[in-house]
Amino acid sequence: LNTSASRAGYLPLLLTLITSNDPSVSGIKHIAVVHLKNVIKNNWVESDTPVPEVDRPTLKTNLVDLMSVAPTNIKAQLATSITLISSHDYPKNWPELLPSLISKFSNPLNLLGVLETLNSILKRFRYVERNDAIYIDLKYTLDLLQAPLLGLATSLNGVIEQNRGEILKCIRLVCRIFFSLNWLDLPEFFEDNVASWMGLFKSWLELTTSDEDEDEASEEEKVKKAVIENLNLYAGKDEECFTPFLGNFTEIIWKLLLEIKASPGRDDLCCTSLKFLTALISRSINASVFEKALDDIISKIVIPNVAIREADVEMFEDDPDEFILRDMEGGEGDSRRRCGVDLLRGMCRGWEDRVTAVVMGHVQSMIGKSWQEKDAAVLLLTAVAVRKESRLGGVSEVNPSVPVIDFFVQHVGNDLGGSEVMLLAGSLKFVSTFRNQFSGAQLNAIFPMMIGALKNSSAVVKTYAANGIEKVLARKADDFGKVQIQPHLEPLFSGLFSNIADSNLPPNAYVMKTIMRALATIKADAVPVAEMVIKALTDALAVVCKNPQNPHYNHYLFESLAVLIKSVCGSNPQYVDSFEPLLFPSFNHILQADVAEFTPYVFQILAQLLEYSNGVISESYMTLFGPLLTPVIWESKGNVPGVTRLVVAYIEKGGAKLMLEGGFLMPVLGVFQKLISSKANEHYGFLLMTSLIGSLGIQALQAQIAEVFNILFQRLQTGKTVRYQRHLTLFFAFVVGKEGAGVFRSILESIQPGMLGMILKGVWAPCVLTESMFNKSDSKTMTVGLTALLNDEGVMTFDGGATWSQTAVCVMKLLSTSVNASNTENKEDAKGDSEEVELNFDSSFSKLHHAGKPLVDKFPNVTDPAVGFAQALTKGCAKMPGVVQAIQAKCQDEKIVAAWEKEGASATEIMQVMTTRYGAKLA
Repeated sequence: LNTSASRAGYLPLLLTLITSNDPSVSGIKHIAVVHLKNVIKNNWVESDTPVPEVDRPTLKTNLVDLMSVAPTNIKAQLATSITLISSHDYPKNWPELLPSLISKFSNPLNLLGVLETLNSILKRFRYVERNDAIYIDLKYTLDLLQAPLLGLATSLNGVIEQNRGEILKCIRLVCRIFFSLNWLDLPEFFEDNVASWMGLFKSWLELTTSDEDEDEASEEEKVKKAVIENLNLYAGKDEECFTPFLGNFTEIIWKLLLEIKASPGRDDLCCTSLKFLTALISRSINASVFEKALDDIISKIVIPNVAIREADVEMFEDDPDEFILRDMEGGEGDSRRRCGVDLLRGMCRGWEDRVTAVVMGHVQSMIGKSWQEKDAAVLLLTAVAVRKESRLGGVSEVNPSVPVIDFFVQHVGNDLGGSEVMLLAGSLKFVSTFRNQFSGAQLNAIFPMMIGALKNSSAVVKTYAANGIEKVLARKADDFGKVQIQPHLEPLFSGLFSNIADSNLPPNAYVMKTIMRALATIKADAVPVAEMVIKALTDALAVVCKNPQNPHYNHYLFESLAVLIKSVCGSNPQYVDSFEPLLFPSFNHILQADVAEFTPYVFQILAQLLEYSNGVISESYMTLFGPLLTPVIWESKGNVPGVTRLVVAYIEKGGAKLMLEGGFLMPVLGVFQKLISSKANEHYGFLLMTSLIGSLGIQALQAQIAEVFNILFQRLQTGKTVRYQRHLTLFFAFVVGKEGAGVFRSILESIQPGMLGMILKGVWAPCVLTESMFNKSDSKTMTVGLTALLNDEGVMTFDGGATWSQTAVCVMKLLSTSVNASNTENKEDAKGDSEEVELNFDSSFSKLHHAGKPLVDKFPNVTDPAVGFAQALTKGCAKMPGVVQAIQAKCQDEKIVAAWEKEGASATEIMQVMTTRYGAKLA
């Protein structure tokens, strides 16, 4: 199907199927529309198999028409398809889209579908970086839409009772469109018509709800939530035109919060309302009003909303994943409790002393009562105690009026060994939140109880225990780490893996992340437990292979394998032979079953393991190599980064014996050609070729090297991007540095006489001079290669030294900027790992942090490339005195230019300034 999608006529035919009224195809319509969405997502732009141009106009027109009348079960997929196309084509390449949608405003039968489509498209204007391009698109949209939208909103407000449910859905979408159009800035039209909009918002906030479901928000409440989000947006912009309406809206929302029921169906509206008050208080808007009402806000709004409800207890027991999502520090979901805490913290910004005193009074009153009140009291104290915190680093500053550790000792610590599970969860969360405020000795006393909580029957408690342990181990302070947890390793891993092995529990990403963190903390001390850990991890892998439903869990699982390999095999390569038989059965199953979610991870782990090996490539690896070079492996873009690194590891370990005697050179060259032809994968093609030349030498490729360079030059002609030129010139520099300028020049001259000069002048020098920053390794490679060219007689004599002088200036730029260039090699802190393994999920590939390959110095024998350059410069200037002025004119280094301009400065003095500047000493 994916292959057919690039054929003209296929996608319009697919749309015909989706719109068909034939009952025999009703069962596959949803499959077809999902397939259509995926084709658009993967092939509309920058694809090797793009959607045919001839089909695009038909698709656009029919998608919009279909969205208006499509049944609910396929409408969401159609909206996503339109959004994907519009994100690239609207408005420049789809100018008819917006007029077409606006023209349907007058048709009540299609209005809901039209507004859903419009809302989906205009989300592009939310949460985006301000730039000229986005403002141009927004202005175009506003010019067409702003007046019709206000007219539609006014019209809908007058006919609510005609079809209440449907009209309210449309009004909510109008509010969301309003939000999108106003997110970047307050447009002039909306400012001029602010009274009209605020009048509508007020009337919608005052809608009454006749039928209230305990668990689901009513349409009226959804409208109110959307309205308050718009008010929150305007309050955050501090616009004068909105100020006259603030008092009225504050009163309405205050009243709403006092009246709103505690049922879960009201949660979204309550959270949004709390956020509105928080925004006003945090920005000191209407400060005098709020200052008079601080006590009431705390007692009547904050405390009721941080109190645990029966619905929360039920969620804690019956839906732990949802409870964790809403309650966990750094979680993604909103909850009344979190929004209540945020409101309290907003109040502390303006009136910390008074708010703290009031809250501590409530805490003392509540702490000795029921467990429910104690739970709320702990949360209240936490809210006023925290002054500064970050998701990764935790609390960095506390309110000095709140005795955090004393409070823990007196009231919270005992709950770590208690039987009330919600208090136990709260105490674990308290330790996690204030981990930086505890001393190493205090954590040493608490740690065994946290480990014990891993075996609690509550899924929430298990998760909070795992999360707390992980956060404690990730602290920057070195008073609690590898040494301190050594006595606890057996119960720690036993508790963690008992959760992983329990078939009654779903995959828990927090637990798996803690396994990764513990392994990263103990490093080489993992050797005694390595076999047990691998067995447990591969057992877990076998389970999730059947249903890879939790990408975070899966990622941390492979990170755990990667950190174990790094910790054990990095310092003890002999353990590679022990790891292979433990890992290969699971990995072979994944590759044979083509578990797409896991194959990119497997290739990264296989590459890491092979890189650590010393000696002959094992039989298991040799069996795998041939299939790796088949085209089907490289068709999945998610495989390419990992499998390229794996093939590079084969080349570096196997060398000539594998490539030449084993007959694998030509298949690898075929892969190289495929990669270079793709803009997305060109980088990996250069990695392969660099590895081949570095491991075999260019002499071994004598029969193929001219064709390799021809392929590179053809790609340069057909796709001359900045990125490609950067990769190409770095590759050239590597070849020159490894094989010599003469060899490189002879290859180019065999293709076309004078080509070296043309490449230096037209591609190489411009690339170096416009590149803002190379990393340290690339800068050195480029310097070594260009310096070798400066010593070449052919470069010296080409065009009277003009190209030679330009090349010298390139090296000066590289040397002067390399001081500030960052080496992206992985660096470990005192805890043996970075603070956080960030998950940047791609649709097909996620890089494993702990399997990262350090940058390799391709020229370790060149300790200071500036020395070689200074010698080459001295030699060249002596042979060609005229180039000195040319270099002076082109040089961009201010210190060198100043030396040259110094009256009477000798060549020796200039060289002294250069060597001081570049950190080199002339031999």
